[in-house]
Amino acid sequence: MKKIILLSLAGCCMITAVLAQKRDNVKFSVGAEVALTTGNFSNTHSVGIGATGQLEIPLQEKLNGIAYGGIMLFNGKSYGPGLKFKGATIIPVRVGIKYFLTGSVYTNLQAGLAFIGGYGTGTSFSYSPQLGYEFQTNSGKSIDLTLKYDAYTKGSLSSFGLRLAYIL
Repeated sequence: MKKIILLSLAGCCMITAVLAQKRDNVKFSVGAEVALTTGNFSNTHSVGIGATGQLEIPLQEKLNGIAYGGIMLFNGKSYGPGLKFKGATIIPVRVGIKYFLTGSVYTNLQAGLAFIGGYGTGTSFSYSPQLGYEFQTNSGKSIDLTLKYDAYTKGSLSSFGLRLAYIL
């Protein structure tokens, strides 16, 4: 699992470096996420926390291409005295599109794969519709706040989440 995480991070860094040299307005953001489980997943797990990275490449005036990856850790719930469900680890790797509706308000749709550990271990199809807002800072950078729904086909996993990211 550690090798997959390290290889994913190294790959994202290399892709970002290459694309940033070739295209203007390429953005990379790093963020923290918190998620609340839904459906069957909420019977065994509660809150999830994680860290993610997202690369944005302008395609048209209000449309960006997205490459997204990260890691989410979900806490297992207790089901008896001294008994607790094993925590779940999800590593989503998705691509998608981000469309700015008006000003800094956007919608985002991503799809891809997720590597799941601790709950229906294996690989799953993943999708995530999102709605967000980019706040401009005094330094000319942006902070991205995203409300999202993440779903995974394996084990009927799903969650509602919030991502707060700094755009570099």
